Amino acid sequence: MNSYTLIAIVKKGEASPLMKKAREAGAPGGSIIQARGTATNSIMAALGLGDSKKEVLLSVIGKDIKDSILASCRGVKVSGVALLLDCMRGFDGEDEMQEVKYEMIEVICQDGYSDDIMAVARRAGANGGTVISARGTSTEQDVKFFGTPLVPEKEIIMIVIEREKAESVKRAIGDMEILKKKGMGIMFSIPVRDFVNLG
Repeated sequence: MNSYTLIAIVKKGEASPLMKKAREAGAPGGSIIQARGTATNSIMAALGLGDSKKEVLLSVIGKDIKDSILASCRGVKVSGVALLLDCMRGFDGEDEMQEVKYEMIEVICQDGYSDDIMAVARRAGANGGTVISARGTSTEQDVKFFGTPLVPEKEIIMIVIEREKAESVKRAIGDMEILKKKGMGIMFSIPVRDFVNLG
């Protein structure tokens, strides 16, 4: 079965009603992750007022119900975006690339670097992004504190951007000295198959 990942990025408290509507349209369920939106203006960021609390809804859905689920999401009074990522394919060929209007750039980095990365991304053409707090997985090389592994804190940055701007943003992020150090981060991009504004 060809599956898609539905990702909706909405204000805090709005993911549950969205999931309810998606379930009514056939979605099997999903996960809601707490996140923060990044400041879009330097004055707001300097005042510490630019970040906003967000929720990210994730649900794996079948190709046969994706259109009805997106239609049901459009009818919910929330503020944000919903997009579909193809679980089975990436950028397959030139014909496929012509259809893709947006990409999702993801950067997984050490905790504390997301604001610097977003500043570079904005200068290269990104409007903003969503940051999720995460943890790395424990390995035998991890530092131990009283016998307990200290698992490194991570941040996952998601930037949805028009395809024509994506390369310059990826190049700018990739050129950051901090990300050239081993173990500091990884970046990849995924084609967005469908994109809708909500609310």
